Amino acid sequence: MHTSTQRIRIRRAAGFALVLTLTSSFTLTASSQQGDAEEERSIEEQVQELVADLEERRTELEDFQKKVQEADGTAAMAMLEKELADRRSRYRRSLSELVDLVMDGEDAGAEVAQGRSTAAQLLEEDAKAIHEELREMNSRALERLDAMGKGSAEEVEKTREDWNASLPDSNRLFAEQDANIDAREKLGLDVEADAAEFAETLESRSVALAAALQQVKDQIDGITSRPGSSEDAAAQKELASLTELRDLLAEAQHVTVDLMDERGMDTAELRQGIISATGELSDDILDKEVAVGLIEEWTSDAADWLRTNGARLVFNFLVFLLILVAFWFLARIGRGIARRALDRSAMDVSSLGRAFIIKMTGRLIVLLGVIIAIAQLGIEVGPLLAGLGIAGFVIGFALQDTLSNFASGIMILMYRPFDVGDVVEAGGVMGTVDKMNLVSTMVLTPDNQLLVVPNNQIWGGVIRNVTHQDKRRVDLMFGIGYSDDIPKAEAVLTEIVAGHEKVLKDPAPVVRLHELADSSVNFVVRPWASTGDYWDVYWDITREVKQRFDAEGISIPFPQRDVHVYRENDDDATGFGGGVQRSQTSSTAQTVVPGESDEDA
Repeated sequence: MHTSTQRIRIRRAAGFALVLTLTSSFTLTASSQQGDAEEERSIEEQVQELVADLEERRTELEDFQKKVQEADGTAAMAMLEKELADRRSRYRRSLSELVDLVMDGEDAGAEVAQGRSTAAQLLEEDAKAIHEELREMNSRALERLDAMGKGSAEEVEKTREDWNASLPDSNRLFAEQDANIDAREKLGLDVEADAAEFAETLESRSVALAAALQQVKDQIDGITSRPGSSEDAAAQKELASLTELRDLLAEAQHVTVDLMDERGMDTAELRQGIISATGELSDDILDKEVAVGLIEEWTSDAADWLRTNGARLVFNFLVFLLILVAFWFLARIGRGIARRALDRSAMDVSSLGRAFIIKMTGRLIVLLGVIIAIAQLGIEVGPLLAGLGIAGFVIGFALQDTLSNFASGIMILMYRPFDVGDVVEAGGVMGTVDKMNLVSTMVLTPDNQLLVVPNNQIWGGVIRNVTHQDKRRVDLMFGIGYSDDIPKAEAVLTEIVAGHEKVLKDPAPVVRLHELADSSVNFVVRPWASTGDYWDVYWDITREVKQRFDAEGISIPFPQRDVHVYRENDDDATGFGGGVQRSQTSSTAQTVVPGESDEDA
């Protein structure tokens, strides 16, 4: 019973789902058909609305154009003309949208015949309007060109600014005329004559722009090659104006070339001309014909330049080499003069300073020769030196540590804390100064290792010049036992010092009881010796003192360690006797007297 009821419920649910599916299918089909109908009506309505809007805007354009013609004042007219151009551009874009809607409506089977007729009529009228605008623009351009050839400098500059401002408008008009021809062609109108005329106009425009680009390029080259033009404010102003005009002409030529490409016209030579005039490489260089043309042009220009300037270039290069050789010999002579002047001078100049002055004299003469030689090649020295100054600032900022070493080297040369051959302790090292430059100092250690120490590290710390003075005091200390004879020990030390042949009499040597130490009585022995004999005196006296103290029975205390052992008896838990040992050590410096036992000591 229960199973039968479930089956009935399942069948009812399945039937209800089937009804819903069929209903949804019918609903979707009906909605699709209704949507298609609405779409057809929508295109028709859009065409009608757009046609009405274009009619209204055409009337507004005519009224606004009359307003522009009646305007007084150059500034007001310029603003109104710009606004008129913007409105025309928006109107023409809407006209192109109308053509696209008409074509889509015809593909969809909509009734757009009226829209087609209106679009064709408006396009024909707009084609005449564009043609008239271009005619007026060309007329103004000719007037500007005539004014630029006759007016004053200020008038020429003003006319050139107007010319520059008109080029973007010209580009816009040519693009709009191209769009107008394409739109009429979509509608199936006869545009063959207009297309042919437009192609001729594009070709004429490209030739005129190419000639203008070449002329502006020649003017720019003339200014840049003029001596002193980089420092002439008027020349720089003219150069900036010409550069702006060149860029605008190049942009106009790009627009023209793109329009010509759409019509299958040959533009390789024109693209080549753009690159040659501006000097800027673009993706046009990837075109085989453009690349080959540029290579041929550059090769031809190079050959012409060599034919014209080859002899002069060879002569200038020979002069360049002769100047370098002459100043190289002058540098050698200058170093010799500096060397002899330092030899005869009463100034106390260190060997490091002497070498620095001689080297810098030669290098400055060579640097002067290089600058003069470069000027003979036609290169302006002023900008070059300015560039080197900027580069030097950047490099100096990047090499701050090196410049710090350089400054420290200058300070060392000025104050001369040491010289070549001196034994110094500086910068954490000790050795003999071998050589030095403005960045580092080379030091030879006693075991003949060469250490290169940065000058900043030397000048920033304590400099100890061991061999700066002719005489040095040898500081020695000797200890005797407390039980030894002090007068006898002092007499022995005085005799040893006085008897050494390399110990100086003046200043007199010093032998004094210095301190009562923990385990010894210490004497200081301070003889004087020549700086070169320092270590001989040090080692000889140390050796002689040991030998004489041993011969005279005078002890020299040395560290000893005493070990004391203590034994303690204690009964352990088993009742057997056991022993525990403990040891104690102590260190002390003692005098060992012959014949005494350790226990007595």
